[in-house]
Amino acid sequence: MRGTRLHYNQSLSYTASQEMLLNIVRMRYGETPTFFDLPSIISQTEASVTGAAGQKKALNGVVDGVFSLRDNPTLSYHPRTGDDLGASILKAIKAQAILDVAPGNDTRTFLLSFVDSINGVRNSPAATSPASRVLESNDEFRYAVDLYVGLQNRGAVVVKVATKDEKPQGSPIPATNVLTLDMFTASDKGYLFDVEGDRAVLLKRSRFAALTIKPNEIDTPEVQELQRVFRLDRGTFVYRVKSQEDDEINLNPAAVDDGPQPQAADLPLVLRNPEAGPMGDADVEELPAPPAGVVATGPAPDVAAMAALETTGTLTINVRSGYQALAFLSKGVDVPEAHVRRGTVRGFTALDGRPFDARQLTRGLFHVCVQKHRPWHSDLAVHYRGHWFYIPETDVQSRATLNFIKFMIDVRSEAGSSPVMTLPVN
Repeated sequence: MRGTRLHYNQSLSYTASQEMLLNIVRMRYGETPTFFDLPSIISQTEASVTGAAGQKKALNGVVDGVFSLRDNPTLSYHPRTGDDLGASILKAIKAQAILDVAPGNDTRTFLLSFVDSINGVRNSPAATSPASRVLESNDEFRYAVDLYVGLQNRGAVVVKVATKDEKPQGSPIPATNVLTLDMFTASDKGYLFDVEGDRAVLLKRSRFAALTIKPNEIDTPEVQELQRVFRLDRGTFVYRVKSQEDDEINLNPAAVDDGPQPQAADLPLVLRNPEAGPMGDADVEELPAPPAGVVATGPAPDVAAMAALETTGTLTINVRSGYQALAFLSKGVDVPEAHVRRGTVRGFTALDGRPFDARQLTRGLFHVCVQKHRPWHSDLAVHYRGHWFYIPETDVQSRATLNFIKFMIDVRSEAGSSPVMTLPVN
């Protein structure tokens, strides 16, 4: 174990990073990523000792022996295909995944790599396709992300788990018809009975992610700027976080208007810090609604323009799949000029038709260098189309981004869920 375990660990980690880097480079050239999983390593170790001892003369002995150690590993490679491939890189991630992302740089990496847009602020969505040639800048999105991460680092904003009782199910019924057993059954199914006087109505108990702002930070210029960029309601402490695909459009022209619905600012929410563990009813805190008439009065740019825009109490996030995230990061790969001249890899243009350097989309996040000969000061390198593509050893951020996206994709893979064993015959 001392002689083999750590070597297996290092080799597995290194080759997995190489595979991910190679797939990102392939997507820059418009090719399909391929993953080979290693669900099992069967290592057979044999040790033997042979020896002999004799005595030629008094007090003069001879000892002779041979010690041998042989390690015979069997590796089982499994290409990622079918449902496993779809689950790992083709299915979009839900916005609630932000609850599991560590604050700070991991949050920034997640938002820049895996998010297409937040409340209409776009992160160059066309860059998520290897076939796209017309791209747009993501400067506004990067500005908003840096603003959010700065507030998060100082504890001004926190994403927590929230519960809210909403959407009445059916018509009210007499309260006397509701039995204790009905209440327990409804609770197990995620519902509850709201009793008012002699009437009871069944409510749906929703659990979701919520962005909360500390009350003493609500009037700070940074918070107001965040509200302006994402067009959030002013003076609100809680914003619901949801995925864009969860938005529903009612196409029925005869839809019944149920009247004005309570806003997030009017109802208290039960919030829970995700660091306390899985969703549960313990360690919760109730965030009160802001006092009536509270309006943010701090300085904010473009007040007139903001007033003209419709604001919302929801943070709607369009999250990418692993495939889209890989395609986006591939825009940070340097390519040889000879490949561009031959048409092996194509360039990009901006919306106005002028040449566009796609590497600006991933600046400060991910960058892959290229040269003809193998780099001296980088172990993370792959040889592809006659050139070496590599991440310099001094580029810590690019290596961290590569490992982060590798983890986000692998954690959704089903590889290794069923045991695979391959043993040599004889």
